[in-house]
Amino acid sequence: MFSTRTRRASFIVAVLASLLFALVAIEYLHGLNKERVKSQQLSELQTEFTAVRADLESELNAALYSTWGIASYLATHPESDPQQWRAMAQPIVDGNTFVRNLAIAPDNIISFVYPTVGNEAVLGYDYERNPEQRDVVKRAQTTKKTLLAGPVALVQGGEGLIYRIPIYNHEGDAERYWGLLALVIDSNRLFEATGVLNLAAFYDLAIRGRDGTGADGDVFFGNETTFASADFLEKIRFPNGTWSVALSTDSHIEGNFWEQQRIRLIGYPFVVALYIMLFTLFAWYRSSYSEAMADPLTNVANRRMIMERLQTLVQINERHPTPFAVVVVDIDRFKNVNDQFGHQAGDTVLKTTAQRMFTNTRATDTVARIGGDEFLIVLMGVSDEKTVTEQCAKIADVIIEPIRYKSNEITITASLGYALFGKDTKTVEALIQRADHKMYKNKRRT
Repeated sequence: MFSTRTRRASFIVAVLASLLFALVAIEYLHGLNKERVKSQQLSELQTEFTAVRADLESELNAALYSTWGIASYLATHPESDPQQWRAMAQPIVDGNTFVRNLAIAPDNIISFVYPTVGNEAVLGYDYERNPEQRDVVKRAQTTKKTLLAGPVALVQGGEGLIYRIPIYNHEGDAERYWGLLALVIDSNRLFEATGVLNLAAFYDLAIRGRDGTGADGDVFFGNETTFASADFLEKIRFPNGTWSVALSTDSHIEGNFWEQQRIRLIGYPFVVALYIMLFTLFAWYRSSYSEAMADPLTNVANRRMIMERLQTLVQINERHPTPFAVVVVDIDRFKNVNDQFGHQAGDTVLKTTAQRMFTNTRATDTVARIGGDEFLIVLMGVSDEKTVTEQCAKIADVIIEPIRYKSNEITITASLGYALFGKDTKTVEALIQRADHKMYKNKRRT
């Protein structure tokens, strides 16, 4: 397939270039796939994040709004007693898994809490004596607005959110501050019930806006740095306040192994299989080509190969003059060998003769069988008749050595004729004809 180093080099460069292109293409598609997987997962995560935010807002507001009925009752029935308060507080607390208790504080001193068990420590608690909660209570009292405080450390232990409703009643045209209603929500249970904790286990999630102060408030869940790298930002609204929620995927968006690596897992085996197939086909082609260019009996070149080589040498000489000569070798009276010893003996003679000529020529020369008992040799770098005649004499000497076949020794001779390219002729046909002519001339002498 290749007759020059340039063609071999071109083939190697083409193979390496195509392989490099395939690898670059796979890695490029791998990058696109990673971006697609990330985009898809971000979209799915945004949907999940929005759902968690909606659940958190919905559950929080449902709990807060459930206390408004009690607040209205206290405003219109300031003389009601704890027994009545208990009847209203029980369904609110017992019906919500993350509500810890509900407290009522006439004149800002807690005198009722439900449930009492586990919350005994808050009974008699005076908000005005606690600096941490006093300011929030005063703000609710002054603004007459409901306020959500926290998360804060609770007197009875743990951390929670406190929703305070200032209660005012009217005596004629006069308005009087009666006290405070406080709903305590277990913030950890709330975050667990609404999926916040589950989402935070896999991604960076943070909430800011302590005491309902929104985006300007302190971070009370997660890390503040999450807001700087946030992929998604949402707002949670409740009466007279907001929280800001941020979610950052950072490097957590990866997908499973197959989603991330499927281009490589498919691409590289495909390229390997393709190149194995191509090199297998190439090897088959080379093998078939070599068989087509070799004489099956003697295993030297056949007529087709030697003619292609001669045509190539003629083309090369047009650009880079390279001297060479052709030698035609014909075995004398070969028919007598077949008649006397049999065709197997004749085959042995042909194979032995071809091998002797091949062994006694250089690696750059070519020995070919072009007919039944006729051979042709191309001698490279030969430009004078002296060298050609010396080489012909050497070939004739090795041919004449006896050939052993079974118990017989067969001695043969050969007639040789040669021609120098350029001096004698400049075409392949004429070159061979001239060598043939000399060979037959020598044969007539034997």
